[in-house]
Amino acid sequence: MFSKSFLAMMALMLRAILFPGSHLSITTGGKEQAASITIAKIEEICRLIPALANEIDWSRGASKKSKDNVHYIFKNGSEIDILAARESSRGQRRTGILIEESILVDGDALNEIIIPTTNIDRNLPDGTTDPDEVVNQSQIYITTAGWKSSFPYEKLIEIFINSIINPDEYMILGGNYELSIIEGAAKKSWLEDLKMSGSYNESSFDREYNSIWSGDAENAYFSADTFDKHRKLLQPEYEYSARSSKNAYYVLGIDVGRFRCTTEVCVFKVTPQVQGAAIKSLVNIYTFEAEDFEAQAIKVKKLFYRYKARMCAIDANGIGAGFVDFMTKVQIDPETGDTLPAFGVDSGTSEDVVEQYKKIKGDTVEKDAMFLIKANATINTEAHAYVQVQLSSGKIQMLIDERDAAAKLLDTKVGQNMTPDERNTRLMPFQQTSILKEQMMNLVEKNEGLNIILNKNNTKIKSDKFSAFEYGLLYIKREEDKNKKRKKHSISDMIFFTPGV
Repeated sequence: MFSKSFLAMMALMLRAILFPGSHLSITTGGKEQAASITIAKIEEICRLIPALANEIDWSRGASKKSKDNVHYIFKNGSEIDILAARESSRGQRRTGILIEESILVDGDALNEIIIPTTNIDRNLPDGTTDPDEVVNQSQIYITTAGWKSSFPYEKLIEIFINSIINPDEYMILGGNYELSIIEGAAKKSWLEDLKMSGSYNESSFDREYNSIWSGDAENAYFSADTFDKHRKLLQPEYEYSARSSKNAYYVLGIDVGRFRCTTEVCVFKVTPQVQGAAIKSLVNIYTFEAEDFEAQAIKVKKLFYRYKARMCAIDANGIGAGFVDFMTKVQIDPETGDTLPAFGVDSGTSEDVVEQYKKIKGDTVEKDAMFLIKANATINTEAHAYVQVQLSSGKIQMLIDERDAAAKLLDTKVGQNMTPDERNTRLMPFQQTSILKEQMMNLVEKNEGLNIILNKNNTKIKSDKFSAFEYGLLYIKREEDKNKKRKKHSISDMIFFTPGV
């Protein structure tokens, strides 16, 4: 919304032209993303300002570009290329660096590998150097606002302080969406539509469009860095797939909403491992508007069959009980006319809850399809602790950041040919995952005896996606516990004792 990349790339080009022999690089979360951004912006600038295009050597064998590599050579000997934030870049040398979307770059890799590459000065025509030249050791950081616990925020504060102490060497530029509206690059109707969206999140909007950084609340139970570390999934899943593992199964974690509250469904793909706990991949998140329970039940049942899910894990407290009542009835899909059977309750659900649904029987019933959770302090403590352990150990994997996903999408012909609405739809699961992160970072730990209580630091931020996330994982934990017991029993059956030995 602020043309950050455009302005920064133009600054690199002007430096390359004004300081012959400069070697400048762009880095970001991945080589493909860096190449995509660099090509798009430099070619746009060259179209708008042909005089700058004339400074680049376009002859055969000179400037090159590909999906994951870019190398522009200027007629005065300057160069602009990309530099990967990984070990293979260690030991290379540059006179200046541009860190694009620095929120996606690993801080350690940047400090240990990328920044040290800029420890040289540009050679002057007579072979000497001028250590005071502005191009030497220059660093430009571009980013959308993120989390205060991250490396980019720490770097922002560092540069801000230095800009006060030494304003000739450091500066910060920033802005929000209002400039785009004033200049006609965006419409007010776009803003209104965005705020009316069911996936709208105030804090997420503030980060993306107002340049306001979010922060882990003091005593926050979950870590933003840990969450981001395990955002590894490149693509969401929209239906059952056995490509990664034939032994994998799907679980739906559901938090029920009604009257201004949406119903959230977290879709987990659980892949058992030979040793240790299974990998739980959060492959998609669905948000259903506050419709009547029958309409919601139809949508959930269709998801269940689309993913060939093993279980729906549902909170049966409060309005959840009303939703479950509709899940135990037969519905007709208004779109296809198909009959959706009544769903039965899994026998693993606590006995007092199962007792209420014993009457749900028959050959047409989808047996053992719902795991009902009557949450209380003890169950919540068990769930909170399990999520923390599984997340910290890397057993939970989630979709990559939507900015990274958008860059990868725009790097393909399919993505380039999409309308804005089509791209937004494709990126929705990634955005939903970021909202889940927002909700988790807002939870503050409070202990009452042996129980873990998680309270909202900011009451305006919902926790419905986190609840659905936790319900699904709680069922998966039950399955893992049962498997552990089976293994213990099978091993004990094979042990023989000889009297007197």
